[in-house]
Amino acid sequence: MNNYKKNREDVYSRLKDNSVLIIYSGELKQFSADESYPFVVNTNFYYMTGITQENTYLVVTRINDEIHETILAYENTEFHSKWMGDYLTPEQIFDITECDEVRYVDDFDDYLLEILNNKKIETVYLDLEKIAFKGQINFGEVLKNKIENETKLVEIEDVYKTITTVRGVKKDYEIDLYRKAVDVTREALEEVMKELPNMKYEYQVQAKFEYEIKRIANCPISFETIAAAGKNAAVLHYRANDDTLENKNMILLDLGALYKGYHADISRTYPINGKFGELELKIYNIVLGCNKYIINEIKPGVSLKDLQAKTVEYLAKHCVSEGLIKDESEIGNYYFHGISHHIGLDTHDPMPRYEGVLEPGMIISCEPGLYFKELGIGVRIEDDILVVENGSENLSKDIIKEAREIEDFIASHRA
Repeated sequence: MNNYKKNREDVYSRLKDNSVLIIYSGELKQFSADESYPFVVNTNFYYMTGITQENTYLVVTRINDEIHETILAYENTEFHSKWMGDYLTPEQIFDITECDEVRYVDDFDDYLLEILNNKKIETVYLDLEKIAFKGQINFGEVLKNKIENETKLVEIEDVYKTITTVRGVKKDYEIDLYRKAVDVTREALEEVMKELPNMKYEYQVQAKFEYEIKRIANCPISFETIAAAGKNAAVLHYRANDDTLENKNMILLDLGALYKGYHADISRTYPINGKFGELELKIYNIVLGCNKYIINEIKPGVSLKDLQAKTVEYLAKHCVSEGLIKDESEIGNYYFHGISHHIGLDTHDPMPRYEGVLEPGMIISCEPGLYFKELGIGVRIEDDILVVENGSENLSKDIIKEAREIEDFIASHRA
């Protein structure tokens, strides 16, 4: 069975009979008279269809337990084909989705009215994502208002949590794509390490990584690359990447390749000149020890809340024993973020069962860190972890992180 059709069926099994489901891909956002921002598809829509094209609808009716799936998309025109290229043809949409019917998006309003006039329809499911991003249109809410203006006879329910819950447990094909995203990230990081001692600015490190993922697999970035040297590494979401590497011992990298919708999310901290300083190595090894300890604790039945408590306890205990802090209660000044989040079609995959337990098939991060801004030192080591039946699998285990391995790798590639 087609992967996207199976995804849809897993969602349908959770919906009421005599209902309609409507999901929208999103629209282009302009930033000037004749230019638009790169289009980013609604990830729930992509999960259900495999389509990355803007202004496209999935409309699904379930009447007397009979499912009918319709995609409504742009019709190609001679003008658009000449200037911008072709939209997906109906034949291509059938091949990607295995849906029942394809219509043109100009028919959407009439088609929606036709469905709402069916007296058997009792429930309309819409993607009413709870986070309202500033300055953006919530298309689920727009559609909700349109439906409420057309009829008062249906109940409108939010399908967002249903879809994201299904998305939380990855299927085999998703795990394979995720492995590729991580492997591309590994290859690119190795190229970065080879040239790191010769680089002068943070942005050169960023540029090298982003060039390599494009060269290796035509991948965009999962998120804006962080390349933070010295005290900049103590800023959790440092974005400037414009500082010099001169007179700084380490650089913290938080980055990833985006492969066919799946976001690698990796952090590594490297010695810029190829050799860790004594204090830097002490802090690095505490974070590395915590990283390996928590990975070993990841398994079905454990919650992210459990993992966070164990992380704080580990870092506090070892920072005291190494003389970095006087009392364990001080650890919040030097470790102030979560140990983990779900990863997948979003870098921070939405997970309604956040407070619940881990299940096989989930992919999560493991990212302990220590940040001593006054010392000019910040360390984070992040791996991407697959929860399996008897524990976990580190999908990024081949991205080296032992201090000696890093030093040896850089030394072996010096000109």
